[in-house]
Amino acid sequence: MAEEEEYGQGVPKVINPLMGPIESVVEKIRYRGQLIARNQKLDSGASATGAIGFAIGFIITIILTLVIPFLVWQVV
Repeated sequence: MAEEEEYGQGVPKVINPLMGPIESVVEKIRYRGQLIARNQKLDSGASATGAIGFAIGFIITIILTLVIPFLVWQVV
């Protein structure tokens, strides 16, 4: 208690930090991280099924442009 008499201020107390700006930055980082993760998942899924989708689209295109007109021409 000698400090209290000497300086007149007593024991220093801890001041609570302003957490509002820090929480705001953390939320922005979390949101951006979720967007990046979602985009990565979508990109991975599209690249994993891209070859199969291309093959199916190619087969459907061949059927619609070659087979069906040929069958219609045979009937007429």
